[in-house]
Amino acid sequence: MKKSIVNGLMSATLILTASTSVMADEQGHHINSNAYKMVLIEDVPGVNALQSGDVQQGLTATLSASKYTVDDYSRNVNLCAGYVQLSDMENAEKACDAAVKSARTQVAIASMVERAYAYNNRGIMKLINNDKLGALADFKYAAKVDNSSIYQHNVERLQASLTSTQDGMM
Repeated sequence: MKKSIVNGLMSATLILTASTSVMADEQGHHINSNAYKMVLIEDVPGVNALQSGDVQQGLTATLSASKYTVDDYSRNVNLCAGYVQLSDMENAEKACDAAVKSARTQVAIASMVERAYAYNNRGIMKLINNDKLGALADFKYAAKVDNSSIYQHNVERLQASLTSTQDGMM
């Protein structure tokens, strides 16, 4: 299971972002290095379409893949990211929760590092649904089990946002 990170809505290195403030790169693609970062699993059908911004095609390919081609955990991690990108929060919540449930229960997912993917992506879904404390808990869990810069970035960004909101209210 290979991890792929998405920076901007279209990128060869893949980092899906969740942010309303973006800038454009030289090709006109939207990017934002400060955006919250999601993770995709590379060896899942549809991942290339998700990476290139053809989210509906990516979701269709991921959903139609045989259970012998992709495990439920990997499928749901990528579905979570895709549905978030489409702002289909009902399906995003189902996929994100299913990925986290699989992360906790599937013996085949032995690595805590791999389990962090589901918590990170669910954190972004919660953030978009205005559950900032739930998002922070998921981001912190992901950062605790994998000291990746992606998870640290998401924790620090949300903590800074919460601090500035609290400071503005006082």
